[in-house]
Amino acid sequence: MSEARTSKTVLGPDCRISGELALDNDAVIMGEFTGTLRVSGTLELSESSKVSGMIIAGALRLAGHAEADVVAEDAVELLPGAQLVGQLYTARLNVVEGATFQGDVCVGPKAIQAAKEALRQTDGQEEDQPVQSITKSPSAIPQDQDEHDDASSITTMPGSVNQILQRRRPKVIAARNGNGIG
Repeated sequence: MSEARTSKTVLGPDCRISGELALDNDAVIMGEFTGTLRVSGTLELSESSKVSGMIIAGALRLAGHAEADVVAEDAVELLPGAQLVGQLYTARLNVVEGATFQGDVCVGPKAIQAAKEALRQTDGQEEDQPVQSITKSPSAIPQDQDEHDDASSITTMPGSVNQILQRRRPKVIAARNGNGIG
């Protein structure tokens, strides 16, 4: 067999991770994660998953709970039972019956640029400050992506994610206590 295989990182239901995690492949999370999660391919959050913080991925398939701001270059799919609270930036969005979403959404070919601008405004950074790029792996780019060639990377400002998380954490805790999500 000479076909190329993409690797997939799997974090089981007994995993509890806090901090920053960056993966250069696809990932499945069944446990809990708090912090910044960067996945260059497809991120699958199972029914048992609970994620809070910031998610940056090529694509997201959510069946669990996420209280997070999400930037997904290709697409987000909210499956039955999924609960997402936060800001969402993606090129395509599919919400299946039984899923819930509470927050702001920016969908379309310019969504990643809007995410970049929102982060810049949130942090009060100037246009000439350096930015850090995270490039998706070629396997995460859909075949019909040629019309959106510039959408193959996410650009964020250094340190901006931690600043957003620190400001957002009290809001997330208040939302969790106020509406029963948890």
